[in-house]
Amino acid sequence: MNILLQTNKLKFFKCSNSACNKLFLISPKEVEHGSGIHFCPTCFSNPKTHHTIQCSNCLSIIDFLKVEENEKVTTYYARKCMCCNGTVEDEIHLSKNDYAEVFAKS
Repeated sequence: MNILLQTNKLKFFKCSNSACNKLFLISPKEVEHGSGIHFCPTCFSNPKTHHTIQCSNCLSIIDFLKVEENEKVTTYYARKCMCCNGTVEDEIHLSKNDYAEVFAKS
């Protein structure tokens, strides 16, 4: 019975990296007190070691790009992503600016 109660406390969560979308177990406390972005064990270290590609419209994480030697980790923004009715072409056009508002002005 105790094992069953412990299992019920864990929840499945989808990886915030939309290119991954793996399901993994997460504690409800992590969901309550987290930032809303949760990565599976495979993607967990990527924000520290890869560039993040994020949608400027809905702020979804689209994917990660490897960092070249002597390059600083940064976030690149796409105009739209497939999560907010964008196309693959929208996801390819990246901005090198470090803020999402760049597309609001154009």
